[in-house]
Amino acid sequence: MLKMYATVEENGETRRLVIFGLSHGNIGRLLNGDPIKFRGETCGLPPDVDVMIFVGENEREMAKEFAQFVGPETKVNVDPKLDT
Repeated sequence: MLKMYATVEENGETRRLVIFGLSHGNIGRLLNGDPIKFRGETCGLPPDVDVMIFVGENEREMAKEFAQFVGPETKVNVDPKLDT
């Protein structure tokens, strides 16, 4: 996996951009049910942030799989245009 961090200008505003590049091997791993997890600081995020990338059939199935992490502080964002 390629992890990059950049600072970009967008509409006169400076924004931080984090970019993840997945290899075919990474995609195969995800499709086999093996999430990818790493420390956020490896790509410019604060040291107390970890990142997990996973794949699922749809948003509803992914939510079921990770229900154990849901608590009062959990924030879940699903684009309303997507089929859940």
